[in-house]
Amino acid sequence: MLPKVDRDTAALKRNVRFLGEILGKVIQEQGDPGLFEAVEHIRQKSKQSRDQETREALRDLLKDLNDHRMLAIARAFSQFLNLANIAEQHHTIAVGARDNFSAGAALEKTLSQMLSTHDRASVESVISLLSIDLVLTAHPTEITRRTLIHKHSEINDCLDKIELAADMGGTSEVARDRLTELITQIWHTEEFRTDRPSPVDEARWGFAVIENSLWDAVPAFLRVLDQTCEHHGLSLPNDAWQPVKISSWIGGDRDGNPNVTATITEEVLLLAQWQACSLFESDIDVLYEDLSINTASSSFKLHTGNAHEPYRHVLKPLREVLRKQRTAIEVALKGEGPVPEPITQAALLEPLKNCKASLQSIGLTSVANSRLRDTIRRVHCFGPHLIRLDIRQESARHTQALTELTQVLALGAYSEWSETQRLAWLRDELNNPRPLIPRDWTPSADTKELIETFEVIAKTPREALGCYVISMAGSASDILAVQVLLKATQGPVDMPVAPLFETLDDLANAPQVLEEILQDAAFRSRCEHQITVMIGYSDSAKDAGMLAAGWAQYRAQEQLLDISKQFGVALHLFHGRGGSIGRGGAPAHDALLSQPPGSLINGLRVTEQGEMIRTKLGLTPLAVNTLGRYASAILEANLAQPPSPRPEWRTLMEKLATDSCENYRRWVRGEENFVPYFRLATPEQELASLPLGSRPTRRRSDDGIASLRAIPWIFAWSQNRLMLPAWLGAGYALNQALENGHGDTLRDMATQWPFFSARLSMLEMVFAKADRGIAALYDQLLV
Repeated sequence: MLPKVDRDTAALKRNVRFLGEILGKVIQEQGDPGLFEAVEHIRQKSKQSRDQETREALRDLLKDLNDHRMLAIARAFSQFLNLANIAEQHHTIAVGARDNFSAGAALEKTLSQMLSTHDRASVESVISLLSIDLVLTAHPTEITRRTLIHKHSEINDCLDKIELAADMGGTSEVARDRLTELITQIWHTEEFRTDRPSPVDEARWGFAVIENSLWDAVPAFLRVLDQTCEHHGLSLPNDAWQPVKISSWIGGDRDGNPNVTATITEEVLLLAQWQACSLFESDIDVLYEDLSINTASSSFKLHTGNAHEPYRHVLKPLREVLRKQRTAIEVALKGEGPVPEPITQAALLEPLKNCKASLQSIGLTSVANSRLRDTIRRVHCFGPHLIRLDIRQESARHTQALTELTQVLALGAYSEWSETQRLAWLRDELNNPRPLIPRDWTPSADTKELIETFEVIAKTPREALGCYVISMAGSASDILAVQVLLKATQGPVDMPVAPLFETLDDLANAPQVLEEILQDAAFRSRCEHQITVMIGYSDSAKDAGMLAAGWAQYRAQEQLLDISKQFGVALHLFHGRGGSIGRGGAPAHDALLSQPPGSLINGLRVTEQGEMIRTKLGLTPLAVNTLGRYASAILEANLAQPPSPRPEWRTLMEKLATDSCENYRRWVRGEENFVPYFRLATPEQELASLPLGSRPTRRRSDDGIASLRAIPWIFAWSQNRLMLPAWLGAGYALNQALENGHGDTLRDMATQWPFFSARLSMLEMVFAKADRGIAALYDQLLV
């Protein structure tokens, strides 16, 4: 008998071959004459192209193709790779049902290990503190159209049906026919958008992810957690305990995106409410059908006036409230009526909790803890607003607005004041009861837009808002400036204001900024002794290289944790990770366990970005497994914290960071031909012209690397397979350390320090993916 891993691999290969054969037939029947034969010829040559002679023959073959045929062949290979990815995703879910990929297996393993070394009370305490806040963002933009995403999802469903039928000794001809139909549809569908999406389009895409996956995944994950804890005799908090939160930047992130306005933010918030009403209405419809039960507790019967079907008596008006609210929102979105007062979380929860309490009291626990509890948990996670929207803006915009205000008030130019002057004035304004903004003030267009955004925040229920994130934060005054603007517009001054530290200098300066702001007792009181700080991964890596940026992020977190403890403030770290290595990406479990000790004690808040949302959260089983991996790593890190680096490790890591940063910057900043080379060797400018997302590809209009956003920077180097941002500088620094006799220390760091081990693992993966031959071919043909 073959080992399990071989049998699993065989199933994956079988599905890839099966889907590829269907695509081949579609191309034969639907493509241009000779296209299938050309694709097959190129495929066979490509498989043999490791030797120089065959590689040259393949190049000669490709050079003779005209643009039309080249595009058709590229589409064929692209579609095959998409189908192979679907098969691999399907395989991962199937294998995860029984191996360590699944949420249940990961949690089972973690809890077993924890209970073997710690007492039950300690484990229960760590579980009660579990908090996962996933922040959906629109960038890097998901380039696959929604219509294709739906077709890909249905292909996965067809594979499920075919394998289920095979397990039962039969076949599913209907599913096979549907696969052919879907792949035919895909072949005749335009892969990319023709128009650039608006922020509202992006928000609708994000809400579709919630509807199609996360809506079911959150309660499914919690059921897995329930079952695993029950198996070990562990007690969980009550249903009000909600370890999963869903936040979003889509429609709130205006940093460098002029398309996100106050009007857009207001519309997105309203659309989120509409989506929540629609989803909860569907839930109540299901519960209404389920709860035909006429047995209830005496108090519940009394509450319903002894209705014959007491649970339906309670659910029917709730369903009607949701329907009316949804209709009113539709009218408001069309501009034909006022925005209705939002439904409160309490109004949703109370009837559901009363139903559950009655069912439990009469012994119908299985009914109480099934779909009804799932809906209650959805209310705690999503609420009537669906998401908690973050607002993000660059610090310079706040400085500009306050400068205009101080000038119109004849106080001078705020932008020209020292940090000491700024802090003194801001603190005075926060304690001053008089209005700050004059009635007859006419600000500039940018400042008017900023003030209108704060006014939207002011009239939005607090539970519908997440954090206010400040890009390019460099001082304590940047944080107080936002609080002053919140107060000036009657907004929630207790809204978490999160400075975002991105570049190497920002990360080095972060501890000083935090200490300065936390020395203010009034600030600590306003923020209820809690503060959120965001760590930027993309821009720090673009600024200094992956190795130096990783160490700067680690050190900043250590120091921020120490300072927050000193002032008795709970620090919530917000990780702005991307999917690729050059943007902070890493396997979830390894990434979390490589964080500094204590960094996850107040929970994990992390961006889930663009194309990675579909990869990690796009299907319900994938999302459940992602939540399981996050949860198991957080629990493990908080109970058995990762080791702190030894002094000799720190010393060597400082040297590695310095050497790698100098080498990285010598090429990226010091080589005068680097930018022209980058422009020629990669499709950066072509990527910038594609209508992929609502956000411009540059923060400023100059032509340098510094102004380029991290996303096209990473994508461009991926296209030519050089993967430069993920390794440049690191190899040089490691080689220097070896030449200087630090091999033994490096080996100790690699085997005993999760932070360093994770970096080496990521470098290995990048080097395996990079292809110098392909990169050289780009250079030869384009440079």
